[in-house]
Formats: sequence, C-alpha cells, structure tokens
Amino acid sequence: MTLYILANPNAGSHTAEHIIFKIKESYPQLAVNIFMTVGPEDEKRQIEAILKEFVSSEDQLMILGGDGTLSKALRFWPASLPFAYYPTGSGNDFAKAMNITSLYRSVDTILEGKTSRIYVLNSSYGTVVNSMDFGFAAQVINGSTNSILKKILNKVKLGKLTYLFFGIKTLFSKQAINLELTLDEKSYQLDNLFFISVANSLYFGGGIMIWPTASAKKKEVDIVYFKNGNFYQRLQSLLALLTKRHESSHTIQHLTGVDVVLKSKEKLLLQIDGETCTANEVTLTYQERSMYL
Repeated sequence: MTLYILANPNAGSHTAEHIIFKIKESYPQLAVNIFMTVGPEDEKRQIEAILKEFVSSEDQLMILGGDGTLSKALRFWPASLPFAYYPTGSGNDFAKAMNITSLYRSVDTILEGKTSRIYVLNSSYGTVVNSMDFGFAAQVINGSTNSILKKILNKVKLGKLTYLFFGIKTLFSKQAINLELTLDEKSYQLDNLFFISVANSLYFGGGIMIWPTASAKKKEVDIVYFKNGNFYQRLQSLLALLTKRHESSHTIQHLTGVDVVLKSKEKLLLQIDGETCTANEVTLTYQERSMYL
C-alpha cells in the first residue's frame, strides 16, 4: 500500500511539511508519495497526477490543507474512491464538525480501513463541504482571503481573527441580496437579505455554528438566512448566530431540503468553503462520499 498525500504547503500556518515529517517518522512501514500544490487552483493538476499512479485496490489518499483545499481536491477526486483528511488551514471548520483532532488517529483509521459515509454538495462552481454563502459571509471571506492581515496572523496561528476584523467591517455595510430559491421543487422569493448560507456541515468562518443540526453525515441541506435591516437589527441577528441562539431568534429563518436551485437577476458574490466567485444561478446536488473517519 502507498499513502498518497496531497498537501497545500501554504494553507494556514504552513504546517503541512511538518505533518508529513511526523507521518513518515511515526509510520516507517508506510510508503508515502507526496504531491504539493504550487499555487491557487493547482489541486486539479495534482489529483490528475496522483490518479495516473494510484492503484485503487491498494493505495490510499490523505488530503492536508484547509477547507478550501479539501473542497477543491474533492471536486476532482473520484467519488468512488475513499479519502482521508487532516486540517492545516486557518478555519478548519470541516475538521471541527467531524471531530478530526488527532493526526495519529487519522492515519490509524486509514490502516484499519475504517470508512464512514458523508455527503457533499456539487455545483458547477465547486464542491461544498461546509457551506455556500451569499451576502455577509461572502463579503467577509472576499476581504480576508488575500489580506496582509491574514498572512501576518497566520504566522502566529491567529488567522481566525482576520474573519472577526472583516466581519465587523462588513457589518457596517448594507447588503441587498435578492434571490429566488427552489427547494425540492417549491419556490421562495427571498428579497433584501443581509445573510444567506446553504449549509452542508455545522460550522463556517472559523468555528461559527451555521445551524445546530447541520451535518455532512446526513443528506439534508440547511438554509439559514435573515433580512437586511438597520445596524442594530443586523448586529442582533449576527449575535444570535455567534451565541448559538439560532432557534430562539425571531429574525433568523431556516429551511431544509435536498434539491437546491438559487437564481438572481444579477451576478452575486458567493463563497464556497473559503473560495469566492460570482454567479447568478447555482444548482446544488448531493453526492455520497466515503471517508476514513
């Protein structure tokens, strides 16, 4: 068996190479083959290179990086093949939701062949492991992704504070998101939104709970949103999220379903697991995956 490792050396506090060293040192019996991304959007090229050598009946894949690396890798990794993941990013929301805390437990699970069924959401814009967001969260991610502040804070392992800074900054700017949502063939017109999140998992933004029952282990999407308002109304809704008062909040709205289509008359900024793009229509479909967990 060969353990193939796809690693993003620039994720978070740049610990991927140290993690690889620990794996080689602690598991000398393992043949390890390393593939490092060399820039943004390089996951596709690296996955293609791995698959040229990969023997599906014998070999295994471990992904090292942040939520964005995992999302982009799974977009190109065949759904029929299991994978393992260990976090080295800034937010690491997927790892937190799935309770991935020990490198050694992660590797041992691979060696024992223990897999669990999880679900991801596929779209033409990428694979969603945590959430896809419009409005507030997308603006925060867009501001923080390439900021000098994030690079400085990542060096001292405080990268999550970047989201706090841009969250406060974005709170003062009004959003006006207008969307037509089709959920399991039922239509909703959602106008004047400040925040909307399509959640596949429990957390986003470095540990903020999206919805208490959201989970990648169930085939059900949680859509969480609230409308624009004055500064204090926006603050009240965000504080309800931060303090986990989702279900008792009078402003936070919640829907569940399986098949999701979102449409807008104009292109809107959206974020998928820490990566941003623009779109005016998104269709999300569930895909079952097998993960060493």
